Amino acid sequence: MTHYIQISTMRYEWAHRRKPRGYRLWYFRMPDGTTFCHAGTYAQARQAAMALAEVRYRHAEAPIQLCA
Repeated sequence: MTHYIQISTMRYEWAHRRKPRGYRLWYFRMPDGTTFCHAGTYAQARQAAMALAEVRYRHAEAPIQLCA
């Protein structure tokens, strides 16, 4: 089975009317309902969320939602 991680920014973009960018405290809703937060740039936070998902959801699809 292939490992598939996807981060959706749809809700964030709808609420803020722009793509995520910059430095702030970012929150991600993980597939199991937990929230992961990371302070830094969006690129750093996205990378950290994906790394966590690779470890936690090793053998399953992992759709992650960026919280607004």
